[in-house]
Amino acid sequence: MRRFGFVMASMLYATVATANPAGEHLAYTVGCVNCHHQTDKSIINAPPLMVVRTYSLPEFRKLMKTGVTRAGRDMASQGSVMGFVAKEQFAHFTDAEVASLYDYFTKDWTAQRGIEEEKKIPIYFKHPAATTKSRPK
Repeated sequence: MRRFGFVMASMLYATVATANPAGEHLAYTVGCVNCHHQTDKSIINAPPLMVVRTYSLPEFRKLMKTGVTRAGRDMASQGSVMGFVAKEQFAHFTDAEVASLYDYFTKDWTAQRGIEEEKKIPIYFKHPAATTKSRPK
């Protein structure tokens, strides 16, 4: 019985200690990380994803489904990529998917992780003249 308790406690710890896999999966597959951290700011000037921590879940849901910030800024009407993506793509997220992303960005995402992702920006975004010879045709 003691062994069973140890196994159950270990499983509970593993469950609690793991990141939000659904939120992480969405963050990487729908482009959150790409636009906010892996694309040169001269192309898409998106704020770091740590900004999500300044939103409540209802405010984040509104942003993701309508493109309207918590301050009332309609990003699509101002020509922002996020505004169009929210209205045309993210609006189709379920409430559970939005909550999963919110949990991931508010509990598991760190500023350091954003910095690490920014290191992945392809060199040709930083120095186009230096890489024109190596670009595929």
